[in-house]
Amino acid sequence: IKLKRPSWVHMPSAMTVYALVVVSYFLITGGIIYDVIVEPPSVGSMTDEHGHQRPVAFLAYRVNGQYIMEGLASSFLFTMGGLGFIILDRSNAPNIPKLNRFLLLFIGFVSVLLSFFMARVFMRMKLP
Repeated sequence: IKLKRPSWVHMPSAMTVYALVVVSYFLITGGIIYDVIVEPPSVGSMTDEHGHQRPVAFLAYRVNGQYIMEGLASSFLFTMGGLGFIILDRSNAPNIPKLNRFLLLFIGFVSVLLSFFMARVFMRMKLP
């Protein structure tokens, strides 16, 4: 049997594949599979000392559970850190001007460090 590719099917560009990988990384690290199976609320609520309900973004004392907004915020941080490493890699191209190289290095380091330390803050909020 001889199969032929349809004429309207073409190879996607590199940026299309890259965007698809980044979006899928964002969704997977955000816990989209967990959210679909468990169906948690987007945010939780907590009663304060006056008896009022306050919204809570982090599900405290449970590392293996999450609210939807918590997963999206963590996913944003993980994606930002990964993009920071990609920016650091791109700063080593041979024909980049010195100022652009410095800016790429600065943005890459800030992204990676901010992502790392904010993820630590998130874990401290989850496990007080």
